[in-house]
Amino acid sequence: GSRRSMLELYELVQHAGNILPRLYLLVTVGGVYIKSRQAPARDILKDLVEMCRGVQHPLRGLFLRNYLMQTCRDKLPDLGSPYVGVGGTVDDAVDFVLANFSEMNKLWVRIQHQGPVRERDKREKERQELRTLVGSALVRLGSLEGVDLPLYREKLLPRVLEQVVACKDVMAQLYLIE
Repeated sequence: GSRRSMLELYELVQHAGNILPRLYLLVTVGGVYIKSRQAPARDILKDLVEMCRGVQHPLRGLFLRNYLMQTCRDKLPDLGSPYVGVGGTVDDAVDFVLANFSEMNKLWVRIQHQGPVRERDKREKERQELRTLVGSALVRLGSLEGVDLPLYREKLLPRVLEQVVACKDVMAQLYLIE
C-alpha cells in the first residue's frame, strides 16, 4: 500500500466524524508525529493543547486532557530530551504543561455545576476522586529537568498561583496549594 507521511496522517485524522474520537485519534497520532521528529514538538504540542478545547463537557474534557498529558509526557522538549533544540525549548514544555493544567483545572471546577442541585454531594465526591488528574499536571511540571529557580520563580509559580486564585473554588484552591 501507499505510505503516508506523518503530516498527512495527522491531517487525515482531523476529519474523523465525532469530536471526541477525533481528538483521541489526533492525540495518539500527534504523539507518534512528535516521536518521528518530522515537525518540531513545540508546534504539535501547541496544536494539540488548542484542539482539545473542542471538548467542553467537563468530564470528557478532563479525561481527554489527561490522555494528552500521558501521551506527551515523554515527548516534551526538556533538558536531555531528544525533542529539545530544533523541537523546542524547556519554556515550550512549561507552556504546554501549564496550558493543559489551566484547562484541566477549569474543567474540573465546572463539574460542580453539572446536573441537578440534589446531586451536588455526589458531584463533590466525584470531584474529590478526579483531583489527582489535575494534580498530575503539576507533578509533570515539577519533574521537568530544565526548570531552574529563575524559570520557576518568574514563570511557573506566578502562572500556577494565578490559576489557583482565578478558579474561585475552595476545593480546587485547597488541593492545588496542598
